Amino acid sequence: MYQIVPTQFFYPLSQLYHDSGLEVTPSQEAPEGTLALWRCDDPETGALLGAATLQMRAGHFVLAHLAVAEGHRGQGLGAELLAVAETQAARLGAKTLWLVGKVPEYYKQFHWQQVPRDQAPPISRCLTCEQFQVDCFPSVMRKQLV
Repeated sequence: MYQIVPTQFFYPLSQLYHDSGLEVTPSQEAPEGTLALWRCDDPETGALLGAATLQMRAGHFVLAHLAVAEGHRGQGLGAELLAVAETQAARLGAKTLWLVGKVPEYYKQFHWQQVPRDQAPPISRCLTCEQFQVDCFPSVMRKQLV
């Protein structure tokens, strides 16, 4: 059983995101628009196992980051982090939650839908990233919460 807790400290999360292949530069400061951060630690070792970040971008609620440490994937932690973020977004008034994901098939199992980029709000920073369409082919996705 995992215990997911809110945190104020972005740096360890940013390292996990970076190490997991997300375009996140490790930083002490959470990105502008960050609403909530969560972490899950190994109860025995204290190691960071997973994390999620909820942000507001261009007036839209966005699941900005979600990562589970390699070796701990496939055990349900990602699904639990996703559920916590979705619940909190709904509590804050979100009717729709957005994300830009590298693994759309993962999110589809939780009822997320792919949206053509030209029909999505301006929540993605992908178009300015040098990895976009080189070795990163993310999908814009949304989930109706209400």
